[in-house]
Amino acid sequence: MPVGAMNRGFPAAITKSSGFTLLELLVVLVLAAMAVTIVGGSAQSFMARAQYHQAVREVAGQLGHARSLSVQEGRSVVVSYQPGERELTIDGQQPLHLPDGVDVTWEAVDLPQLAQPGQVIFVFNADGGARGGVFAVSRSGQGISFRVNWLLGTVEQAAAGGAS
Repeated sequence: MPVGAMNRGFPAAITKSSGFTLLELLVVLVLAAMAVTIVGGSAQSFMARAQYHQAVREVAGQLGHARSLSVQEGRSVVVSYQPGERELTIDGQQPLHLPDGVDVTWEAVDLPQLAQPGQVIFVFNADGGARGGVFAVSRSGQGISFRVNWLLGTVEQAAAGGAS
């Protein structure tokens, strides 16, 4: 039986080849572009938030390491910050680079007898005590400030920003 004979009883629209119209393709492309725009913006926000949280964890780790190093080795350990390089260092070594996406504020300790690169933020003593200012890491006006307890030498964290 010839192919044309089979299609005689059906409407012409059914026998046309099926596919997408140009209008349908444009609608799909517009919807896809909108989805990429929405997801792309939230992905950037997620990355900035992740960098901030990672920076807070690393600063807390560095300060805890400096305190334990001073007690273990029986000597004073200096934590300083170099704003130009955005690096927090322990005794001028082991630099922790802070990403550009986080804001850093600090109050340095005035200790002219210490020859350290950068500005001295904290000094952990061998007897367990400490001296220091404030070091804060923030993002969008909210953040965490780090201080040291002068008697116990412990590192204390508190909310920074927002209420000022």
